[in-house]
Amino acid sequence: MFAHHQTKVTSILRSLSFMLGLFVVIYVLSVGPVIAILSYSNGYMSPDQIRLVNFLYAPLSWPADCSASYRDLFSAYVSLWLRLI
Repeated sequence: MFAHHQTKVTSILRSLSFMLGLFVVIYVLSVGPVIAILSYSNGYMSPDQIRLVNFLYAPLSWPADCSASYRDLFSAYVSLWLRLI
C-alpha cells in the first residue's frame, strides 16, 4: 500500500514539474509573438499595451540591463517575430 502511494505521489510530482517547466518555456518563447501581434494589430503599440508587455515580461527584460549579449539575443528574437508576423 505504501509503495503504491509513494509511486502515485512521485508520478504527480513528476507531472507537476513537467507542466511547470513547460509553462516556463512557453512564457519565455511567447515574448516575441506577443510583441509582434500587439505591434501589428494597429501598426504600433499603444501606451497601455506597452505597459502591459513591460509588466508581463519584466523578468525577461531585467537581464538585458546587465548583459549586452543577452540584450542582443532578446532584441534579435523579438525582431525575428516582427518580421514573421
